[in-house]
Amino acid sequence: MLLRAFAKINLDLRVLGRRADGYHDIKTIFQAVEWCDEILLEPASRFEFSAPGTPEDETNLVVRAVRAYERLAGIIANVRIRVKKNIPIGRGLGGGSSDAAVTFIGLQRMFKRPLPFEQVPQVLRELGSDVPFFALGGRAAGYGRGDDATDYWVLLVDSGVVIPTAEAYSWLTVPDKTNSIEGFCAEAGSDCSGDVWTNDFEGPVFARYPELAKIKENLINLGAYRAALSGSGSTVFGQFQMVSDAIRAGSGLDGRFRVKLTKPLPRWEYFQKIVEE
Repeated sequence: MLLRAFAKINLDLRVLGRRADGYHDIKTIFQAVEWCDEILLEPASRFEFSAPGTPEDETNLVVRAVRAYERLAGIIANVRIRVKKNIPIGRGLGGGSSDAAVTFIGLQRMFKRPLPFEQVPQVLRELGSDVPFFALGGRAAGYGRGDDATDYWVLLVDSGVVIPTAEAYSWLTVPDKTNSIEGFCAEAGSDCSGDVWTNDFEGPVFARYPELAKIKENLINLGAYRAALSGSGSTVFGQFQMVSDAIRAGSGLDGRFRVKLTKPLPRWEYFQKIVEE
């Protein structure tokens, strides 16, 4: 079974404040896009796992997803899993979370065990806060509803900068300020109000990596009707109405950057493309 684990971008991302447990409450709008890792599942006499370029031990999100499935299904998953990474790591595209969710879906298709449906979202959430989205796909807000317009093209620009998620979150709270979004907005220069889609990570991330801010500016100058940081970075994306404009913009950027032209995936197409028998 060949599985495709698609990336995401964050069309909007608001950080609402830091919680007592040290994590942050956020509100976001995810959009799946057509760029994927490939995961091959095969029956085996014992569990085997390989994913070149990533940890291949119990810390890997795919292995953790297998263990979570085993606990929920009450079986030992004798399966050989091979992951081919195409989505770069540490770029705010959710590749690891997508790999975990899609592996979980693939195991259920392979073993066909009845699962307590109401427990599945919580099991996925325990793997990571983004993982439940990748069991849903399409476009989804924090409350997990709704596809929307997908009649545009997305140009993803990868500068090569790696930003660990935990480190990015640590930049949000200024030591002498309150642990709320307003507390760091004044320091980072972010706009915390209004209905315009934004990404609250742009202030602190762009302050540390001004080349990312320059990429965003260049995308707008090259014809994108909107450009933004995805997740906690470092991928910057531009949205274009015409594919020809997106291609032209990709050619106009500095050749040092990795550029990926893609499109948003509505939910029906997302599930259609995940599994190839």
